[in-house]
Amino acid sequence: MSVLTPTMLAEKLDSDPRTVRKFLRSITPREEQPGKGSRWAIEAKRVATLRKQFKKWVADEAVKAAARAEAAAQAATEAVDETETD
Repeated sequence: MSVLTPTMLAEKLDSDPRTVRKFLRSITPREEQPGKGSRWAIEAKRVATLRKQFKKWVADEAVKAAARAEAAAQAATEAVDETETD
């Protein structure tokens, strides 16, 4: 059985290790995540499944980021409108 690290998986997913670790934390139940100082051990045979999940996760995160940006822009507009009326 071949085991991958997040860095190796990141190369296969065309991403960076930090983003891959965020993704792994999001799909892994908390009690199954490696603790502080432990290491992720990803089975190489899971790469195809993880690739599909990763693409969906990236798309979902992009939607969430766009919603946050829109909410921040709306709040900024409201703040400007409020200061102009004072």
